[in-house]
Amino acid sequence: MCILKDRKPTFAGFRSFLTGLVIIAVILTVFGWYATRMIVSFNPENNKPAQYFVTAVGDVWNIRFTHSVERTLVEEFFTVNGIDDLVMTHTIFETFGWGLPYDAAPGTIKHTDDGKFDLLMNRPYKTVKLRVAVQARPCVVHHDDIYDLCEMYGQGTAVEIKVQYRYQYWLANYF
Repeated sequence: MCILKDRKPTFAGFRSFLTGLVIIAVILTVFGWYATRMIVSFNPENNKPAQYFVTAVGDVWNIRFTHSVERTLVEEFFTVNGIDDLVMTHTIFETFGWGLPYDAAPGTIKHTDDGKFDLLMNRPYKTVKLRVAVQARPCVVHHDDIYDLCEMYGQGTAVEIKVQYRYQYWLANYF
């Protein structure tokens, strides 16, 4: 027969210390995983609020804008390779013209089924910097999400787009 009168409650003593230690370890592990997730962040000048979306190696997103002279749609596609490591894989545009490729020197030009041109180039970037203009109406497209930089930051704002860890974003924007 077992006598249980002399047992202490589970919140007292060594077992409660181990339980607390395990809970703290789990919380720190989850926080560490969350803080080290890669993000693509939009970092505007003049202390305007930055925004981001979560990404991973191999993820693809694009910048879509209207060309300022030709007034045609241009899309530049980027692949995430890691922190401060982007590759512009290709650009899709409607016409050859001012400020657009006119030959295949920077890469290979292919025709799409809808009559556009697709310039394949694989050009590396650490960050992408642009200035928002309502005439161009630049948007970042990631899967089904569209980030309209004009609505977010307004005419003339310089924006740097980069891949970083979430904790780096927190340090730059909150501390």
